[in-house]
Amino acid sequence: MTTESPKIRALEERIELLEAQAAFPKLMTAKQVANAIGIAEGVFYEYKQRGDAPPAIYFTARNVRYDRDDVVKWWNEKKVGAGG
Repeated sequence: MTTESPKIRALEERIELLEAQAAFPKLMTAKQVANAIGIAEGVFYEYKQRGDAPPAIYFTARNVRYDRDDVVKWWNEKKVGAGG
């Protein structure tokens, strides 16, 4: 079993962030976040209700967005196991 060096892990995280920047808009809707991580929108709202969601930006009560970089940070915090 190989252990990744901190430099390699940092480069992998940077690549992942750059890929997300290319693939997703800077401000994402809940539906876009759910699609990006491969879950149903309702499941995302369940996470949000439990307080387990990325920080939200409220323009109005019905106009809510999520910063793509916060979303990437949030999903990286969900990783478990070796290297995560």
